[in-house]
Amino acid sequence: MTVPVLGGQPTRFLPNATGLTWIDTRRILFSEIKGNGFHMGLVTATETRADSREVYFPAHERGMVHFSSVSPDGKMTLAVEMDRTRAWQPCRLLPLEGYSAGRQVGPAGNCTSATWSPDGRTMYFAANVGGESHLWRQKFPDGVPEQITFGPADEEGIALTRDGRSLVTSVGSNRDEVWIHDADGDRRVSLEGNASLPRLSPDARHVYYLMRRDLGASSGELHVVDVGAGTSDNVLPGLLLTDYDVSVDGQEVAFTQADTGGEPQIWLAPLDRRSGPRLIARGGDHVSFGANGELIFEQLGGKENFLYRIHRDGSGRERITNRPILNKFGVSPDGEWAVVFANQTDQGGATGTPVRETIAVPVHGGTSKRICARLCGANWSSDGRTFHISFEQFDGRTFAIPVPPGKSLPDLPAEGIGTSVVAAEFPGGRVIDVHVFPGATASSYVFPRTHVQRNLYRIPLH
Repeated sequence: MTVPVLGGQPTRFLPNATGLTWIDTRRILFSEIKGNGFHMGLVTATETRADSREVYFPAHERGMVHFSSVSPDGKMTLAVEMDRTRAWQPCRLLPLEGYSAGRQVGPAGNCTSATWSPDGRTMYFAANVGGESHLWRQKFPDGVPEQITFGPADEEGIALTRDGRSLVTSVGSNRDEVWIHDADGDRRVSLEGNASLPRLSPDARHVYYLMRRDLGASSGELHVVDVGAGTSDNVLPGLLLTDYDVSVDGQEVAFTQADTGGEPQIWLAPLDRRSGPRLIARGGDHVSFGANGELIFEQLGGKENFLYRIHRDGSGRERITNRPILNKFGVSPDGEWAVVFANQTDQGGATGTPVRETIAVPVHGGTSKRICARLCGANWSSDGRTFHISFEQFDGRTFAIPVPPGKSLPDLPAEGIGTSVVAAEFPGGRVIDVHVFPGATASSYVFPRTHVQRNLYRIPLH
């Protein structure tokens, strides 16, 4: 957007663009998404988007470069990117001419922003290392990363003053909480730390969530809260999970954990800890319990991902659909449908740009059904009687739509639900003003809340 400094209405400058930087008076550097999915990379162009040229796109179609910073001489750029699992990576140093994929620089952690000193001799990074988010610097091109801020608070974002003698950053803390909504109203159930990915048991007596050491961490320990007693327990002490699902009977948990090399693996463990976790599959994530002893998950490939199923003993691994998927969401309580975000089969359009949609895929064969003509999250209440659709990226609300008796999906139009306005007008549906994780019925659910306490600080550099 173009925003008048002295007041006035903002206007759109470039669609499908983020992290914009001027290279010179004519050319700009920014990130854009290929198609309408997740594959985001760096391009250069003029202000009118003429003479567009790719600088760097991650190899995997779910990789994303969110931000970048051009060196003062205009020859190099620092890129801030996510990998195929949407975890932040170390920053990447790239030639602006785009002739190579460059190399990773900075600390071995989750880099979330980067910039240069005015003379181009030093690179600066904000990165999460070992559960703490602080600022680092490294001499260009081959220096050793050096941490420059410390303490219990964390730093986010980084900007150098024009004279290079100090930097400005946001110092403070964010805290993610888990809340429950039931007959007693709304109340917080997570007791401490940063809680994420909540799940409500079918009997609404227990709330599960991941407790992360730091807000920027991509994994955490699985905790469970007894809603009535208000007590909390660490379910699998010492294990860091990136996602999980709890069986309907509350006896097992299926989860994703990264190995020492960062490769995601799917495990299965009893919640009573009478036996240890068992490795089920390598190279997969976003696992859910299906029907008849099956697990449904996303298999990660070198460039594309696919929807798979596997038996709980690790046998019978089978691809469900040959359509590559960009993300997996919920699985129906009867285990017959899985919701994914994927390319349309015709890859539509004369421009060659892939057309993508959120669809329900039949796990055991049949025709897929469109849920949304765009990206949306979708899941069921555990009794299967309510279908929840969330356009979280756009308005943060959830739309609860009734499922007719004897069916697994609501009676959606063939073209799917295109916008939140249409979802809100669906017969028998209702609007919930937060992004929810559904429980046993339409009236019980859990949801996240984030509290932010931050200020801008100027830090002198020596």
